[in-house]
Amino acid sequence: MPPADQPAVPPPLAAEQSLDSFDLATLRAEESTVLIVVPRRCPVGKPGEIVVCAPNPEADRLRPLPDTYVVTEGLGRAERQIAPGTMAGVDMSSVAMPGGVVSNRVMFNLKMGF
Repeated sequence: MPPADQPAVPPPLAAEQSLDSFDLATLRAEESTVLIVVPRRCPVGKPGEIVVCAPNPEADRLRPLPDTYVVTEGLGRAERQIAPGTMAGVDMSSVAMPGGVVSNRVMFNLKMGF
């Protein structure tokens, strides 16, 4: 067989390792290896202590807009005349369904004068 038609050499199989035999010192620095250090979120407790930690809910909370923020004009109507006397439009609505479920809808309207 010519060299171009020879089958490709399969990649070497990964060796199985247990956690006991894993050692960072033996890890080869490959291009695909990415090591990320994640800092500890919670303090270490003393013996007999119970340490409870959680993310700060205030960190991602949206604050109300200041009183100086004023909307001068709302969005325009999503409506267009497609023929004389015929209007097409799109709008959104929410309707409460039985059982407390809210149905969010996108409605397409076609208005024809007659």
